[in-house]
Amino acid sequence: MTLHFIDRLPMIGTADIDGLTLTYAWVWHQPCLRITFNGPDNTLLGHVTHLDGLPRLAAAPTGMPWLNQAAPARAAAVLDHAIDIWRRKEDMFRTCNG
Repeated sequence: MTLHFIDRLPMIGTADIDGLTLTYAWVWHQPCLRITFNGPDNTLLGHVTHLDGLPRLAAAPTGMPWLNQAAPARAAAVLDHAIDIWRRKEDMFRTCNG
């Protein structure tokens, strides 16, 4: 596995939700993941914070329309994937070559 970066943050996972691919990048030294739409401009969807306790999704203004179209199902899916990725990150970094 090779480590990829989005806006200088390590991308540690992706998820396909409602036909779109989202990328999850770790905000260094914080229990927080930055979520963007996968694409040439990596439009910000939001952040999942407090991953070491009670995780919360903080939507960015650019992500609000997409999240609200099918709320709360999309928001729950984004949050669930973030929690799963966060729990697997230690394993991921141990096997990373980049």
